[in-house]
Amino acid sequence: MLRILVTNDDGINAQGIRVLAEALLAIPDAEIHVVAPQEEKSGVGHGITYREALAPREHAFYGLPVKAWAVNGNPADCVKAAYFLLYGEEKPDIVFSGINVGNNLGRDIYYSGTCSAAREAVILGVPAVALSYDNFFHGEDYGQAKEIVSPILAELAEKARLRSLPADVFWNVNVPHLPLADIKGVRPASLSLNHYADVYHHQEGGYWLQREYPDQDIPDTDEDYWLMKQGYVTVTPVHIDATDRTLLADIASWPSIKGLGKGENRE
Repeated sequence: MLRILVTNDDGINAQGIRVLAEALLAIPDAEIHVVAPQEEKSGVGHGITYREALAPREHAFYGLPVKAWAVNGNPADCVKAAYFLLYGEEKPDIVFSGINVGNNLGRDIYYSGTCSAAREAVILGVPAVALSYDNFFHGEDYGQAKEIVSPILAELAEKARLRSLPADVFWNVNVPHLPLADIKGVRPASLSLNHYADVYHHQEGGYWLQREYPDQDIPDTDEDYWLMKQGYVTVTPVHIDATDRTLLADIASWPSIKGLGKGENRE
């Protein structure tokens, strides 16, 4: 049996998590648990709860044959609660987080609760996938997202079954808001770190964070934002070890580093 944990950041009553669970039910011999925030937690990043107790509660889930709980916490809390409190000795084989309302591209992965849930799973040693759909302005419309992502879900689930997914990586999948017939394909993608600019607009109540996107021709690049704009589903392997190992030797040569330490020989 393949044990699948499903979570998100839009809340347990969101349409996207229902679409994801329905798609995963087609995977043979899958046992699905849904553990998601009891309310929307978009943009909370990797925040965790430790100043109050978590209280997972069983929750009805669209009449689907899954076990579901709502958690009074963030997406990362949901993964922790599932791993430590709701699963027994048999831990999940893979975690799927989403399907998020709106894309999570480039530096979004640092703000996104959807991606942080996947990252938390990998921290705990469980392979994970974050899925997002480019429907921010059409939040209830998931079109053919289920049909588009189903082959990707099946392949990743099979790799999890075979224990062939790499450690310390979660998979960030973004799907254009297009009919299946208009999807050009699936492309491996790098993160697009500069595809929008943050701007604050003064409105009632203060300053509201918004984004401005470049108005330019689509460049020839492997970056996720631009590939999705062309109609590709993008898949990005995100390593959770952010150490820049190429700079470690350079740091060791800094005078301030070499000069510290009473018990060390100094040149």
